[in-house]
Order: sequence, then C-alpha cells, then structure tokens
Amino acid sequence: MATSLSRAIAYIRDHGDELERARLAGLLGWPAPEPRVARALLGRQNDDGGFPYGLLPGRPSSLAATVAALRWMDDLRLLGSPAAERAAAYLLMVQRPAGAWEESPAVLPFHPRPLHRPGDARARVYGTAQAAMWLIRLVGARHDAVLRAARYLRGAASANVDPPVGALAAAVLMAVDGVSPAAADAVRRLPDEAWSPALQADALAVLHVAGVPASDGLVADGIRRLLAWQRPGGGWASDDGPDHDVDVSLHALGVLLRFGTWPRSA
Repeated sequence: MATSLSRAIAYIRDHGDELERARLAGLLGWPAPEPRVARALLGRQNDDGGFPYGLLPGRPSSLAATVAALRWMDDLRLLGSPAAERAAAYLLMVQRPAGAWEESPAVLPFHPRPLHRPGDARARVYGTAQAAMWLIRLVGARHDAVLRAARYLRGAASANVDPPVGALAAAVLMAVDGVSPAAADAVRRLPDEAWSPALQADALAVLHVAGVPASDGLVADGIRRLLAWQRPGGGWASDDGPDHDVDVSLHALGVLLRFGTWPRSA
C-alpha cells in the first residue's frame, strides 16, 4: 500500500485546484509556482488589508478569511510578503479593546458557520486563538496585541467553552507563557471524539508555534489522531463539507510535515 504521504499528495493533486496544488508544492519545498498563481490569492485582498469572507471578491473583510489567507500564504512561502504585513495590520486594527477578536456583523448575510458567527462566545474564543497565533508568528509573542489576547484567553478558559476550542486557547497560552502542566492537561484530557481533523490541525499548528516537540505526548496524540483520520483515498474530511476537504487535507499535511512526521522530500 502507498505511504500516507504519497496518498495525501496524490489526493491533493487529483482533487485540488491550481492554487491548492501550488500550496502543496510550497509545503513540500518544490519549485515555486508561476507568479500568477499567487496573484490569484493576493488579488483578493481588500484595501483594509483583510480578505473577503469566503475569499470571494466583493465581500467585506473577515477575520476567518484573513486567517485562512495567512495559512495559504504560509503554504506558498509568502508569509514575509507585503500582503502578509497588510493582513497583520488588519488583525491589529480589528482587535477589540479587551483583547478578543470576533467576526464582523457584516458577514451575517453570508450565513457563517458557528465558529465564525458574530456574537457567539465559542466563536470569539476560537477567533481570538486563531488571530493570536498568526500575530505571534508575524509580530512576536511579546507584542501588546498578543499579550492582550492572552489575558482575554486566560479569562475565557474558566468559561463554559467547547472543549476543543478551549484546548486551542490553552495551546496559544503555551506559546505566550510557556508550557505549563495545567495548560497541557487542558489539551491532553480531551477524548478523540471531541476533535475533528480541522480543529486537531489547528491545535498542532499552535503547539508547533509554541515550540512543543513532536516527542511530547500532546503532539504525539494529535499526530496519531490525524493519521488515523486520513481516508483511504489520501485526504481528510472537513467540518464544512466535501468542497473544503482539500483545504483541510493541506492543513493536516502541513502540520504533519512541520513536526517531521514525513520527510518533505519523500
């Protein structure tokens, strides 16, 4: 049987669009795609630095879309680009005074899913953890915006938040405060069925930013889950339906590569 890596590559090549195949090449360290492929993503950026909800031109800037675009830019090795700097500036601009991030009410006409819904406490914690992770990478863990986000997430940890989202927040706090037994336990105690491939990939991405090694039990458990969830065809299932399976598969593949689960040259 083909290895898990070769099956993932084949799945993304067979089912992905041109941009998704370019992201695959970036993750694997293959030659950069044609500049027009990157322009297909960067051309969607709004004047305020954010990306439109659903990454569809003409829509208002969105926290979820901007975070997704940063991940795609990272795959394409464009995280040092002016577009990424403008996206970081957008995140800084829309952070709330208390340190949280939340989707703009302007996305409501597009029927956002629960994790992107304005006014939802779970979505607020999730969005704050996502935005903070990217700002840790782009401006550093000691930036005022990141520290304010960490204060908000510490307070949210005691609220009645969905466990995987709370675990994602705990992982962000590890990147800011260092790994503590309490934060690690918040992630470790969750059963397999509490996770999904997308949330697990999110948590592993944050743990990588926090410097938690692949040998740590938190990471080892997450890697085990992701490998177990890989479908026979090579991809992973998205919470948002089959149209997003390739994107989630790229996310899963990316974190597995970053932790050295597979060599990039395999």
